[in-house]
Amino acid sequence: MLARSAAAVLALIAGSAIAVDSTAWPPPSPIEARMRELQHLITNPESTAEQRNAARAELVNLLKSPAGQDRDTTGGHPARAAIQPFGSVVKPAANPPVPDVPVAHVEVAQPPKPVALPNGSVAVPAGNGIAIDAHTGAALREVPGGYVDPRTGKFTPSQGPGR
Repeated sequence: MLARSAAAVLALIAGSAIAVDSTAWPPPSPIEARMRELQHLITNPESTAEQRNAARAELVNLLKSPAGQDRDTTGGHPARAAIQPFGSVVKPAANPPVPDVPVAHVEVAQPPKPVALPNGSVAVPAGNGIAIDAHTGAALREVPGGYVDPRTGKFTPSQGPGR
């Protein structure tokens, strides 16, 4: 049991010792000064594209750990997007015009206005040439110029709407 524990501790210590590189950050001052020169060269508008590319490559190499410096990490493959870009996007087809659908048409009719009668009552038109006397409740027949009571035959002249 003790031997297993000791072996596990030794394996842990050995694994962490292998993983630790001799990296020192920040880098020594001459390397740090060279990094600043390269950054200035990259941002300088007067430098050519070849100078900028060379400065980028050297700066990338300096930023790597000492174990990875001067080693090609691309594996000979060109850089590519992390995801596959879309192919050409097809323009959707235009929707055909939709024919007009017949819609119900409702005509709003104004209700007939009541007509004042000479006896102080009001005749309310009920349609089909009939009016109702609001005072007596009698049905009156509409004739030119007024109304006739069919029970009595009495003619009542109309005085116009709402008078």
